[in-house]
Amino acid sequence: MDDLPDARDSAERLPDRPSAFLSALLTEQFILESARNATVSESGTRASIYLTTLSSSLVAFGFLADTPFAVVFLAAVLPMVFLLGVFTYVRLVETSLEDVAALAALQQIRRYYRTILPGGERYFPMPARDHAPNEMLDIGGAASWRRVFSTLSSAIGAVNSVVAGAGVVALLVHVTTTSFAVTGGGVVVLVLLVLHGLFQERRYAQLPRIIRAARSARTPGADDDD
Repeated sequence: MDDLPDARDSAERLPDRPSAFLSALLTEQFILESARNATVSESGTRASIYLTTLSSSLVAFGFLADTPFAVVFLAAVLPMVFLLGVFTYVRLVETSLEDVAALAALQQIRRYYRTILPGGERYFPMPARDHAPNEMLDIGGAASWRRVFSTLSSAIGAVNSVVAGAGVVALLVHVTTTSFAVTGGGVVVLVLLVLHGLFQERRYAQLPRIIRAARSARTPGADDDD
């Protein structure tokens, strides 16, 4: 192993370094596209698992609603569904960030493609203004904190907040009036919606810094020969 040439030395000995670089760039593009596909697939799968669990629990409760076991069933199932929803929501936020980070890397590759030949920018248009973080091209939508409400993670967070509110209502209705129980459940739903939105917006706010750090990172030892 000690007799093998260093990776940098091997790169310098390549007979056609531009072609080798372009080949590596195409490979990197394929990997990034595969990563984006994986994040989208994972997001759909996780959301489907949560919604299937929730709907199955509601169907099961329908069969037990008129029995003495209904309260016990809710006490056992609702916390489990809520925790599953929290885990699903957090992961959906993370996968969306991973998707946008991969998209930013793809945009960087597309910028290189624009420079290969004169007029290349015509075939690789780039966003000219602020745009949604998950859009490849600028379609006229300005980036805004309000977009946090249109994501898949927000949809799951909203449903999970309602699940928590329903659990609170089911708990309070046995110890207080119905109106107070419904009010308490509504307050819980609103608080959780706000917390979900704040968490997601805070994580999205960190994305530009992460992308800039990745772009400015340099391989250790790259300046040894300067």
